[in-house]
Amino acid sequence: MRIVVFPAYRENPFLGMLLGAAERAGAEIVDTRTLDELEAALAVRPAETVLHAHWTNPIAQSTNNPIVAARNAHRFRRMVERAQRQGARVVWTVHNVLPHNAKHARVERGIHRFLAGAADRIHVMHPDTAALAAGEYTLPTERVRHIPHPSYIDAVPPAADRAAARARLGISDGALAVLFLGQMRAYKGVLELIEAAGQAAGGRELVLLLAGNATADETVAIDAALAAHPQLTAVRHLDFVADAELPGWFAAADVVALPYRHILNSGSLLLAATYGVPVLLPAVPHLVREHGDAAWVTLFDGADGLRRALEEARVDDGAARAAALAAAAAWTAADASDAFLALLEELDHPR
Repeated sequence: MRIVVFPAYRENPFLGMLLGAAERAGAEIVDTRTLDELEAALAVRPAETVLHAHWTNPIAQSTNNPIVAARNAHRFRRMVERAQRQGARVVWTVHNVLPHNAKHARVERGIHRFLAGAADRIHVMHPDTAALAAGEYTLPTERVRHIPHPSYIDAVPPAADRAAARARLGISDGALAVLFLGQMRAYKGVLELIEAAGQAAGGRELVLLLAGNATADETVAIDAALAAHPQLTAVRHLDFVADAELPGWFAAADVVALPYRHILNSGSLLLAATYGVPVLLPAVPHLVREHGDAAWVTLFDGADGLRRALEEARVDDGAARAAALAAAAAWTAADASDAFLALLEELDHPR
């Protein structure tokens, strides 16, 4: 089997984790990032090829011009249909209902509807994905396969020493360290987190750790939000965080905050579990159903709920840390990649 991955963001270890079993079984993995690369890859031995589609951003969100976006979507559809006529199969992993902050929502909706109809198998990581997407497109039940997002055990460097990590960042033993790690996009709620942390810091020693890429505009907004709360201590690293740096950030943290405005699946949640760090999550219905009983997850409702969750979070909560590590061990990359290989093996049978 030949698996063409689009788009192949190899800086995200998820792709390697999911395809590990297939690669070990002898599958040829072909990475593509652009439509030109995808078209060239699909032209090679299409009867032996599976297109594994992920995020759709490179198709329509790579341009500000709606006409170009629509043209790219048409080109993508045409090349996939041509490959399928020549024997190629399609698997689609649904990461989001629609891309965050989509510039061309109508075009994106069309791409997702096309993939929902064309894909031989549709991989979802949350069991409620079809219901959550129903207002935008329909996922055919008979082709949907649920394989949860795995933890990052063996895919990221091992845990670091907590005391050394906190000392390096200047965090005292009694302070609550709250980590927000990843791209500083508005939909992830970073400004809301700063506001809630600033209010919570009035009654306790709290250190906000901000680590991840930020645009110039996002940096200005973050700095202004921090300036409004001089009582809040913040450690900012508004730049790319390499894998080798992950253990230090998570070792220093007492809790990871994920105050996303929109969320379907979160690799950050599983990354926190891998390092044994409890998580704060918004109490949206599908997350409540999935994590409502988890001892390492605190669900909050709105800005006041986030503030209260920060005020009630504990420094170095051993029970929550143990629960997070147990959750990470319960579903690993090996488990997910074995399940995904079984999904690929279904493609030997007719749709």
